Amino acid sequence: MATIINTKFLGPYLSADLPDEVEIESLTPQVTVTITINEVEVYSSPYYVYGLKAYVRDIRSIVEAAMLQKDLAIAKFLLTVKDYENFTYNTGNDIVIYSHLKSLGGSEQQLTKSFLSTRKSALLSRSCPFTLYNYAVPYKQEYHYCDIYYTIPSSREIITATYTFGNKQSDTPKIIPTDASYAKLQELLAQRNILDATIHRVYYYLDSREFNIYFTPDDPSDTFQFKGNFNLWETVCLFGATTSKTEIDRSEAICGNKVAYYDTSVKVKHEVETAPLTLSEAQFLTQLLSSQEITREVADGLFAPVIISDISSEVSDNNSNPIRLKFTWTYADQNEFLP
Repeated sequence: MATIINTKFLGPYLSADLPDEVEIESLTPQVTVTITINEVEVYSSPYYVYGLKAYVRDIRSIVEAAMLQKDLAIAKFLLTVKDYENFTYNTGNDIVIYSHLKSLGGSEQQLTKSFLSTRKSALLSRSCPFTLYNYAVPYKQEYHYCDIYYTIPSSREIITATYTFGNKQSDTPKIIPTDASYAKLQELLAQRNILDATIHRVYYYLDSREFNIYFTPDDPSDTFQFKGNFNLWETVCLFGATTSKTEIDRSEAICGNKVAYYDTSVKVKHEVETAPLTLSEAQFLTQLLSSQEITREVADGLFAPVIISDISSEVSDNNSNPIRLKFTWTYADQNEFLP
């Protein structure tokens, strides 16, 4: 065989875990390397062979840029090599899940042991939308259920209701969304004719994946949705203080005893200081602060794009000094909403 791809691909991969380089061994002087995402070519370039070998590097940035452009969280990845004699070789289709962060125990272990979020729990208001995502292993039978912890007016004791979901999630590798909002949980209870319950917590379990959601009757100071580590929408309820500041910039001209203003611009900024956070909460919120797509809830279920700036993020594991994050946000179109 004139050409061999020495680097082995064993998916599924988190994009951050893709090989740092691909080694190609060839007896021909030049090879052409092509990368496709979901069967669409996103990269192609000739590589000259030196010492019978050529190396393809920076695959991760190519794949992630293509997935961001196509707004993909999961995709099929294929690397193809064509040598000087027009013989073609490839790595075989592999599944790639977008991720900013590398795994410690390998991509497959991470994907089958954790939901697609860097946090293990969330504190939400009862009106907050929330979706929980997981990677579905094709044809695999998985024990999938949730425990809903609630009270009813006639009793102060916590009651648990367990709901079991289908064991086989998919025949193909895909990302499965689960509506885990308070409203959806109320629907599940209503199926058992439980109509006046107050839900306090829900525990989701999926074949060793675990996630806890705690519900608070308090209204958060802000609710944001943003594209997180896996290029999926994350929801966060922030509790703290927000200070709104209006900046007015204008020019003036004086004619006789009269003053005229022109080129007036008004910009409203909202400065947020969070309530004390745990270390894991603060680390998760850094994804919000660095995200390129952020929206803020302006009414129930209605979100508007915002831009975050003036970030002060100091995360410490010193338990005697509570962690607070500070940042400023403005609406992307600079227009405020009517109250």
